[in-house]
Amino acid sequence: MNNHFVAVLVMLQTWLAQPVRRNERGSVSVEQAIVTGAIALLAAAVVAAITAFAMGKLSALGS
Repeated sequence: MNNHFVAVLVMLQTWLAQPVRRNERGSVSVEQAIVTGAIALLAAAVVAAITAFAMGKLSALGS
């Protein structure tokens, strides 16, 4: 019975010591998509700010 317990412990240690293999295929594409989306949101915010500023100036001229 003691040999069985030792064998289980050795198998558990071997299983835990193995490095976890990660599949990183497509990680560059995901990164590029996130960066592109962030740039698009930043551009939309800049356009909205410029539009709001211009509309405020135009309304001030009309008064």
